[in-house]
Amino acid sequence: MRRVPASPSFARGGLSRREALVLTAGGLLAAGTSRAVASDVDLSGVTLRVGIFEDVRRDAIEATPFLKGIPYRIQWARLNGAGPTVQALGGNAIDLSWGLSDTAAPKSSSEDRRNWTAANAPIKLVALLKPVDVENFSASLIVAHKDAGVRTLTDLRGRTYAFNEGGNINALALLALDKAGLTLKDVQPRLLTYDATSTAVIAGAVAAAPVTRARVADALADGTLVALARDVDVDFPGFTSVTARTGAIEDPKLGAAIGDFLHRLAQYLRWAARHPEETARAYVRTQQLRDAAALFAARSSALTLVPVSPGSQEFNQEIVATEKLAKVGFYPRPVDFRTVVDDRYTARILDGDRSGQAG
Repeated sequence: MRRVPASPSFARGGLSRREALVLTAGGLLAAGTSRAVASDVDLSGVTLRVGIFEDVRRDAIEATPFLKGIPYRIQWARLNGAGPTVQALGGNAIDLSWGLSDTAAPKSSSEDRRNWTAANAPIKLVALLKPVDVENFSASLIVAHKDAGVRTLTDLRGRTYAFNEGGNINALALLALDKAGLTLKDVQPRLLTYDATSTAVIAGAVAAAPVTRARVADALADGTLVALARDVDVDFPGFTSVTARTGAIEDPKLGAAIGDFLHRLAQYLRWAARHPEETARAYVRTQQLRDAAALFAARSSALTLVPVSPGSQEFNQEIVATEKLAKVGFYPRPVDFRTVVDDRYTARILDGDRSGQAG
């Protein structure tokens, strides 16, 4: 397994670039930690259960100081897809999901016997994950295998088209078809798991699929896959989320731990976007990517954490997308996005993002 080449030592003090970056990250963390945790809440003995979709996320953040010295314990859970994650949140198996589709909570509401209200929604978005460079590195896109003879969305007619049900990939699949004037009846749908979808299209087992960009970075770089459209090209914001159990948000100790975690995550993501070579190391370790492909994956997956604040640009984009997704049938019935968000952590997120920009 090849690793990202070490950078030359700094002239002063003989520090390598990586050592200097780690020290810088540590300084940023120290500067922001006093504001991260509510001083009147004792978090000793608290375990925050965090669900993730890709091991690279945990590996990358744990290689930095941003989670060092936290006053609570993090228990990680690797989950596969929006459906299992929503079940884990609703079943009190995890407290928080880092990376859950921003459509998952609204969809669950629309599928219940009655739409949830702000008072009874069991899970809520507490932050959005937004690509740093939407134009060049959208979070997700529709791709086709190079030998499938598919070069536009219209070419999908009659072809195999894979996606996993329930989350953003499912939503993107429908919006892409709608953009081309097609429906699921015009293609050959293949319902796969989140992990299996990208594998299938890379192998040529299916002609095309909507995918998360970071999962196919190597195949895009070497020409195995061709891009048909970005999420933003089919009127999809391309956000993911941090979504929490409402019970955890309302619990004094778990709620404080969530606030601290979001502050640290906002710091880390802003710092990582400025230092993609550090995240690239995690792609080499967890996905065995070559150096160039790992760096491409790190840059293309760079995100920032933004609050779910009513009236913000991102919030308004979510309102528009939610209405569109009801029209294309992703949501069984119209749903009010405002009922499944909680913006109490806005100040923590903004403070973490500001301090992360200094590194």
